[in-house]
Amino acid sequence: MATPPSSGEFERDVVVIGGGGHVGLPLAIAFADRGARVAIYDVSEEAVERVNAARLPFDEPGALPLLERAVAGGRLTASTDPAIVGTAENVVVVIGTPVDEHLNPNQTAIPKALGGCSPYLRDGQLLVLRSTVFPGVTALVEKISSASGSRSRSRSAPSGSPRARR
Repeated sequence: MATPPSSGEFERDVVVIGGGGHVGLPLAIAFADRGARVAIYDVSEEAVERVNAARLPFDEPGALPLLERAVAGGRLTASTDPAIVGTAENVVVVIGTPVDEHLNPNQTAIPKALGGCSPYLRDGQLLVLRSTVFPGVTALVEKISSASGSRSRSRSAPSGSPRARR
C-alpha cells in the first residue's frame, strides 16, 4: 500500500467511501460529470472492477453514458486500496447504517469502514458523512480522524429522500 502524501496539493477533488453502491456511485458520477476529479474507495473488488470498466451494477436511468464518459476521460476511478482516501480534498462517506431484525441500528458500520482508511486522512480534508447516522457517530468519526493525526474537518449531510423526512 502507498504512503499518504504529507502535504501539498491533492490529486483529486473528491473520494467517495462506499462509492460502488446505490448512493455513492450516482453521487460520484454526478461529481465527475461536472468536471471533478473523483475516486471511489470500496472494499468490494467486484464493484471496483465494474466501475473501472464503466459498467453499472444496477439500473440508474441516464447514468451509463455519464459513467462511460467520466471513466474514459480519467475523471472517475475506483480502488480497493484505502490509500486512495488520502488523494482527495473532500472525502464523502456513504456507508449505510444496518439494522438488526428489531430495527436497532448497528452504529459500528461507519467507524468500521473508516478504520482501514483513517491512516490516510490528511490535514485540510473535509470529511462529509452522507449517511444516516445516530447520535454520537459524528463525534466518534471526529475521534477516529484525530487519532490518525489528521486535522480534517467532519460534517454530516442529511440523508434520504425528502419524502422520507416528512
